[in-house]
Amino acid sequence: MQASWIITALVWAFSFWMVADVLRRRLSFLWVVLILMIQPYGGLVYLVYLKVATSPRLRGRLGIPASVSNLPPGMQEGGDPGLSRADQLEEQRRFEEAAALYQRALERSSDDPRALHGLARCLMELGQERQGLEKYEALMGIDPRYRNYSGALEYAEALHRAGRTDDAIGLLDGLVRETGRFNHRLALAHYCAASGQKPRAQSVLSEALQVYERSSAPEQEANRRWQRRIMDKLQELAAS
Repeated sequence: MQASWIITALVWAFSFWMVADVLRRRLSFLWVVLILMIQPYGGLVYLVYLKVATSPRLRGRLGIPASVSNLPPGMQEGGDPGLSRADQLEEQRRFEEAAALYQRALERSSDDPRALHGLARCLMELGQERQGLEKYEALMGIDPRYRNYSGALEYAEALHRAGRTDDAIGLLDGLVRETGRFNHRLALAHYCAASGQKPRAQSVLSEALQVYERSSAPEQEANRRWQRRIMDKLQELAAS
């Protein structure tokens, strides 16, 4: 009995470790579902996937194209050294220097999503909102799901900062229809509240809780932090 309990605990620990890695790399939420629904085999499949995706030599042996551009964001190796340096400069908040490198990369390839994303972020930090929004718009035109929708969420925040909250709401409306994710629902409610649409914000959050209650136990476990944030936001709106 005790051995069975220990094995179960280890399996869950392994699965949560894999889920944390998926979230860190901003990969598809389907990996979370697979890992939690088919334990421990889902996690093992994910490990094999990582090994193949991050090993150019192994991809070559299996006949899989070795181009790093085909890998998920956050798992790419090598690539443009100028962009890698730009990413480092952005992390150090040296936005002007980073922006110059991102711009140089775009002169070589005008539709590079990584360069567009980095330049948009830098321009927003430098207070050049109009130019930053233009780069975000270009990114959305090329890859609206960039980095597991994080680019779209940043674009929504940039629109809000630029006084275009209604446009941010429209963007989040589309994301919620496409993904149904709880973080997208929470973001939609946030911008609704920010634009003075408190009843709609409360409605969005209440519907999110209903969806949560109807979801499976593994899905609830994976989204528990969002459920708590949604409840906190509802309480905040009720008290305001």
